[in-house]
Amino acid sequence: MSHQLGRVVSEILHRYFGEIVQHVGNDLFIYGSKPIGLIAKTTGLPRKQIIESLRTLIKFDLVSFEPSVHEVVADYKLLPNNVLLLIRYPRYLLQIKSRFGTEAELLVEELLQQASCTATALLVTVAAKNKDDKEKNITILKLRDIFVSLATAGYIQQAPVADTKENNEVPSLEPVATIVPELDPRQLLHALTTGSLVDIKDNIYWKVNFDRFHQDFRDDIMVKAITRRIDDNAGELMRILLQQMYLSSSEWAAESNPTPVIDIRDAVRCLADRPLLTQHVDHYLRVLEENGAGFVRRCGDAGGGQYAVQGRSAATQMLDAVLDHLVTERLGSNAARIFRLIRTKKYIEEDDIQKHAMLPNKECKELTYKLLEEHFISVQPMRKAASAGTMAKAIYLYHIKAHDVAQSAQELCYRALHNCARRGAAARAKHARLLDKQRRVRSIVHGMRIRGEPQQHIDDVEETLTPPELAVLKDVEKQLKQLSAAELELDRNLFIVNWYFMYQQ
Repeated sequence: MSHQLGRVVSEILHRYFGEIVQHVGNDLFIYGSKPIGLIAKTTGLPRKQIIESLRTLIKFDLVSFEPSVHEVVADYKLLPNNVLLLIRYPRYLLQIKSRFGTEAELLVEELLQQASCTATALLVTVAAKNKDDKEKNITILKLRDIFVSLATAGYIQQAPVADTKENNEVPSLEPVATIVPELDPRQLLHALTTGSLVDIKDNIYWKVNFDRFHQDFRDDIMVKAITRRIDDNAGELMRILLQQMYLSSSEWAAESNPTPVIDIRDAVRCLADRPLLTQHVDHYLRVLEENGAGFVRRCGDAGGGQYAVQGRSAATQMLDAVLDHLVTERLGSNAARIFRLIRTKKYIEEDDIQKHAMLPNKECKELTYKLLEEHFISVQPMRKAASAGTMAKAIYLYHIKAHDVAQSAQELCYRALHNCARRGAAARAKHARLLDKQRRVRSIVHGMRIRGEPQQHIDDVEETLTPPELAVLKDVEKQLKQLSAAELELDRNLFIVNWYFMYQQ
């Protein structure tokens, strides 16, 4: 684990959980797995605060634990990749809202905030929070149906169950199969009316299934890439191939099992709004195979042909696009041209780079050395065989080590994420009083509108924020919005890099 990863993890923990949890997380990141006694010794925090911090981190699946050598003491270990998922929560909510609507967004948002919750408590809590909002018109029966749909589609799953052992040994969390619950509407309505969950026996806890969201992110990336490369019909065909892949292969398979053309045609016929795709499905399959960036491969001619989705090839192609964009932003378009040339040729001499890049010799050499300095390319010395009466001549071949360059890109993303987080924290701290005043005014105005108070009274409350304060708040909100958008864009790049590393491992 790198130093840059530790810095960004520390900032994220401080933003969401505060200084004490950040201190405990930093200690676990530096020293690895440790028991509570050693954490207290190195951090100097009271044992009670450490236990509360670990309880919070375990609840949000940011720390794992396992028995130590003595079997009766637990060693705790930080999970940095899970900490990074905290900045991805807005993408999860946007994804679920676009697929299932506002009710699903509210359920997933509440579940993300609580980390794990019973189905009954989740439904009652969300319904109680929104019962006075007449615009949304949310009922607990509608929430129940949405919850069942989310559980069936795999976006939420049952939380692991603690497997207690004898002799006071450390328990382990065992995953359990998700079973869609049968929720009684009368009990839910009674609990919402009385505000009590005592009479309902519900001891099954639920959590968000992040992997299911990541599959959607991966599918959207592939579909959008094919859409930009070919057209909308080809993108829809790519989506159908991915859906067929789930029926016969694992979700993250390097290459899916072959899908017969007959099954693809049957799936395309169900699309009423794609007459061109239905009519020319064979032609689109051929175009996908020949010009689809290696996303799809024809496996054989049995049954009219079979096609497989190549996840590893897609991850490599998307990584190449990320690296091209990164080199362009850091060193310019001419450096990106040299980078693409070296990747295409695999191994190439410096003289050949100057010949094929069509750049002045001085500029070409300078950019090549900058690429080498930034670890985007590597050099391999070789010796030519000596002829009679001459000395052996050394030549230098430039090439790209994709795995090493991907790691460098990952480190750059970590550093940029850390800078964004620090800049946002500084802006919030500098204008903390104004932001707190704005939150209080908005809360009061929201309550007044729900109660139906006159608009004049609402205007009087809003005018407590003076024009100079509103101007400052506008600038701060614009800055924070830009930083948030930058974090999400960096997170997209990290997702592609981690997708590539998944197949390398």
